[in-house]
Amino acid sequence: MKSTLSFLGGAFLLALLSLPAQAQFNLGDKLKSKVNEKIDAKINKTADQVTSTKKSVSGNKENGETPTEEPTAEDASSPAETKAKVWTKYDFVPGDKVLFADNLKGEENGEFPSRWDLQQGNAEVASFGGTDVIHLVSNGTAISPLMKTENWLPETFTVEMDVYFDSDNPNMAYEIYFLSELNKYNEATHGMFWDPIIISPEGVRFKTFGSNAAELEATGTKNQWRHVSIAFNKRSMKVYLDQHRLINIPNVTGKPVNLKIKSDRRIEGNAMVKNVFIAEGGKKLYDQVLATGKIVTYGVKFDPSKAVIRPESVGTLNGIVKLMQEQPDLHFSVDGHTDTDGDDASNLKLSQQRAEAVKTYLVSQGIAESRLKAKGQGETKPLDKGTSAEAKANNRRVEFVKI
Repeated sequence: MKSTLSFLGGAFLLALLSLPAQAQFNLGDKLKSKVNEKIDAKINKTADQVTSTKKSVSGNKENGETPTEEPTAEDASSPAETKAKVWTKYDFVPGDKVLFADNLKGEENGEFPSRWDLQQGNAEVASFGGTDVIHLVSNGTAISPLMKTENWLPETFTVEMDVYFDSDNPNMAYEIYFLSELNKYNEATHGMFWDPIIISPEGVRFKTFGSNAAELEATGTKNQWRHVSIAFNKRSMKVYLDQHRLINIPNVTGKPVNLKIKSDRRIEGNAMVKNVFIAEGGKKLYDQVLATGKIVTYGVKFDPSKAVIRPESVGTLNGIVKLMQEQPDLHFSVDGHTDTDGDDASNLKLSQQRAEAVKTYLVSQGIAESRLKAKGQGETKPLDKGTSAEAKANNRRVEFVKI
């Protein structure tokens, strides 16, 4: 019997090694996903009681994901109540006009992502943990958003993305380059305008600025998604890794006009990027209320096709809490909006659940329930009637409408 099992194990290993590299990559992901499913199910059960309504939506295809009854590895980064509390000091708020957003919808695995430009190396779309990612296949691979003009970043903007670390190698890192209007688009920037912003599993560096976060060091470097957030306002720059603000420079020389994302040449392991979101900065929250009677925000983010609030939403939500505390006569209708993808009825239902989840969070932070209403608008009130990824991203939003 022992020899038979050894033979079968060897045959399985031989079969696995004979698969194409991409197939091995996806198969390994599926195996890792199964290990985490039972643990994730318990985490999400607790999270849903606090940050979402009790009944989840099934059958909706907003954002291009197919809902499932059981959690996948993607849910490992879902905000359970305890995880959301960890992010309470996170004060990042994204811009209010979408410039670039890519959830890789409709992309084919194994192909180069169509909305990106390859600067060097090799990249392809891959499936990991139930979602599509950009796999930076070779060390030193660099990609840039494919835009109509070279100089497209405004003077105030925000950048967000998720990057993956699957190795205990302390040298594993990502580099984010902002390119100057003085440089050619494909020209090297190191030592000229900006050095790269270097993202490691535990910290962030830019020239002589930056630091590590003790909390991130304690979690280790293996099998971790990290959320990167960058806010640039004319001359000031803030950089966050997960909930930690690790760079805060009041005066940066130069004007960035475009960017590229690069995997470090010393990298060992699978370098992956997803959920890249770039937005133009806007008015302060109360100024928006005075000007238009409402706040339109893309900072409240949810798990795909669910009403589970993600932890990176805390900066925006806490800004709303602070505003309502400072303005005690202010009442809001929390309106949830979706794009046109998926079934109309499911979108309407999902938007209502998400609006209720936001209201629940605000009440949990001390805002009187009588000052809030929740209303799902579904896809009925688009801000942008275009069909591009950016148009759809502009329509997926939460609004706080003064009542």
